[in-house]
Amino acid sequence: MNNSMSRPGGNGPMLGAFAAGWAVIYADRTVLYPLLTVIAADFGLSSTEAGLLTSTYFLMYLVLQLPAGMAGDRWGLKRVLLATYALAGAGVLGLGLTGASYASLLFFVGLHGLGAGGYYPAAYGTMLQVVAPERRGLGAAVIGTGMAAGLLAGLAMSGPVYEWLGSWRAPFLLLCIPTFLMLGFFQLAVPAVRSAATASWRDYKAILADRELWLINVVTFTALYGFWVAVTWGPTFLKLERGFSLGQAGFYTGLVALTALPAGLAWGKLSDRYGRKPVALLVLPCCALALGVLSQVTSPPAIIAALLAFGLFSNSAFTPIMAAWTGDIVSRRYPGLMGAAVGVFNFVVMSAAIVAPTVSGFLRDATGSLVPAMLAGSALVLAGSTLILLLPGKMKEK
Repeated sequence: MNNSMSRPGGNGPMLGAFAAGWAVIYADRTVLYPLLTVIAADFGLSSTEAGLLTSTYFLMYLVLQLPAGMAGDRWGLKRVLLATYALAGAGVLGLGLTGASYASLLFFVGLHGLGAGGYYPAAYGTMLQVVAPERRGLGAAVIGTGMAAGLLAGLAMSGPVYEWLGSWRAPFLLLCIPTFLMLGFFQLAVPAVRSAATASWRDYKAILADRELWLINVVTFTALYGFWVAVTWGPTFLKLERGFSLGQAGFYTGLVALTALPAGLAWGKLSDRYGRKPVALLVLPCCALALGVLSQVTSPPAIIAALLAFGLFSNSAFTPIMAAWTGDIVSRRYPGLMGAAVGVFNFVVMSAAIVAPTVSGFLRDATGSLVPAMLAGSALVLAGSTLILLLPGKMKEK
């Protein structure tokens, strides 16, 4: 393992490239959410059908998780990164240039999701092998800053660009430019990393049978379920149930990224120093509380405060802890299978992005409000918090 993370600036270009790549992927992804009501009106869609757009993205995103990780372990994670990122760019370009029917929207959203699906196992699989174990939490958090920045950028630009240019396709056309430019950045800054040996199916089965890895996966699933309830339907909730304009609704939902940026770095560093379990036990229950409060408050200052608090403890702040925890286990129990293990992790946790938007849309159709959907998300996150207690404080060898 290359421990150059311990040297100042040793892995700075690589981490910077991964953070920037995550920012662009997240902007590509989240620019859609404030536009859901516009697209639904344009095509005459129900809330469930509009939610299916985001679910289609994540269904295709998940399809590539394990294959991308396995391919990266065998032939090189950098090769997988470049090929799949180019595919993601093609999907964004297609949304900007076409999207003349609901079927074509589903196709290009799915194409972008398929390409984006190779990013997590390639980027985190590389980082977790290159960065020293005692800095993995911080390394994962640095990459996670891109997630938060892209979330804010996508949500903040979506409404204003639409209102300025009068087309919901315009934000996608603008974003395809940095998406394709990232390919050159990756080529220059990302090292080529792959397993030294060819893994067998027995090795992969061992990952899938590991109880502690599954607990980490399920806990993180609950955290991301709450996150995607808030992010995918947050702009609609603020616009229709709290009286914000489209531009304000997207911007205020994106406020979760402002606090997630410093919080993710802080939690990641603290988990390196004091252990993953105590930090996770602190962060996740607070996430559940913040989401519950967000569903109840009505004044703009209280809504902004709830969103900022949610950002302190939600996806971008919490997931780096669990990703580093996965890396700790895999590097010692299953060396050479980091790409596949990270692919399994992200497959499980990101399946929340399929379930949450559609279930929340169904609950809104059934009740006429998104409050029940948010409360359900809060309850699930709280249930996930209790599962952390089942994980050992210190890693056991196998």
